[in-house]
Amino acid sequence: MKKIHLLLLLSVSVGLFLPLSNMLGLSGENEPIPVVAGSSQRFATVTQIFQNKCVDCHSPGMTRMPIYADLPIAKQLMAKDIEKASARLTLSKQLYSGAASFTPLMLARLEGVLQNNSMPPALYLLMHWTDDLTADEKQSILGWIAEERGKSPASQDSAKALKGEPVQPLPLKQDFDAKKVALGHALFNDTLLSGDNTLSCASCHNLAKGGTDQAKVATGIRGQQGPINSPTVYNASYNFVQFWDGRAKDLQEQAAGPVANPGEMGAQWDEVVEKLKQVESYKTAFAEVYADQGLTKTTVTDAIAGFEQSLVTPNSRFDQYLRGNNDILTANEKAGYDLFKVNCASCHVGPTLGGLSFEKMGVKQDYFKLRGGPLTEVDNGRFNVSHQEKDRHFFKVPVLRNIELTYPYFHDGSVADLATAVQIMGKVQQGKNFTSDETNKIVDFLKTLTGETQLR
Repeated sequence: MKKIHLLLLLSVSVGLFLPLSNMLGLSGENEPIPVVAGSSQRFATVTQIFQNKCVDCHSPGMTRMPIYADLPIAKQLMAKDIEKASARLTLSKQLYSGAASFTPLMLARLEGVLQNNSMPPALYLLMHWTDDLTADEKQSILGWIAEERGKSPASQDSAKALKGEPVQPLPLKQDFDAKKVALGHALFNDTLLSGDNTLSCASCHNLAKGGTDQAKVATGIRGQQGPINSPTVYNASYNFVQFWDGRAKDLQEQAAGPVANPGEMGAQWDEVVEKLKQVESYKTAFAEVYADQGLTKTTVTDAIAGFEQSLVTPNSRFDQYLRGNNDILTANEKAGYDLFKVNCASCHVGPTLGGLSFEKMGVKQDYFKLRGGPLTEVDNGRFNVSHQEKDRHFFKVPVLRNIELTYPYFHDGSVADLATAVQIMGKVQQGKNFTSDETNKIVDFLKTLTGETQLR
């Protein structure tokens, strides 16, 4: 690809007998977008950097184009580059002006490409060499990212020096409807939700096993082996969607799926509701918690979702570190966190270190070729929901809280060992071969993420 762009650039310049400086001229430049009142000076500086050096690929509708942009081959190649860049990060006029806020995921992606020097890419700079970021500009952007994170409510419990970190502590206390949580807890553990009264939600999401079953794939009704690994239910309320492929928009929708899945709990919802209505304690509880609705599929799934929302695991050793206890982590654990920030935090970001985006499994190397064995339907990931080729092999990024307990790893449950999982992710996502020392330090850090649970 680099050779194609370079040859194209040279051939056009020679063919038209124009000076190279003219060939690199830009058309369609936009007037600078002013920032809204109240924006920080850091943001005012950073948005000018963005507008000067990032609009070409990341700002549809604002794009400056080289004068050769409509020439054959160049047009198609540039359109593909812009499409790819915009899919990763779209910078709108609202963002440039400060009228809209950058999400934690956007900030993480910006920080990641600055730290590994992948933006602007070398190929882009062949045609726009003046758009390379200077060291001062990179520091300005990184300083602004830290400033933005410090404004987040999730960072308010962090020590002052750590408010700009890509990870925030889980809250020590949250308010929940105690009666709804108690009702949801009972339903979560009730085998009446399965077709043959043998399975409950807890069968695959055992709270004593990190909210999973610690098995490669789930076991459904009549011993059926499922096609995919069960994700943890702990901290699932922080996920932007549910399931590996994101087919459920929230916890309530997720709670409804396995009950009626013939390969999982194998029940019919109308029959489940009738069975539950025969239980006196449920009739009393639903009349109290859902006085206007009673016991229905909707209220059952809402109660289960309410219980699952309470399954937050705060006060891990890393949370205590973020709150200011600098001595609670060892030197190796801190070094592991530094390695994690550079290599992993573009995707594993936020209070639960994940759950905020879909990412391709195998960015730098073909994961499925490395794994071996035939491809299965679940290997398609998000594609099974969207039916768009661009989503094939994309999966919701798993949360990393309590990761030492939620083995085996990945959507296929193919890896039982955390160190091996770290090494594989380094290869397929970053194109890096972590040394044993680096791997051990990252694993040491990941083990500091195990939090406290109220229910066992």
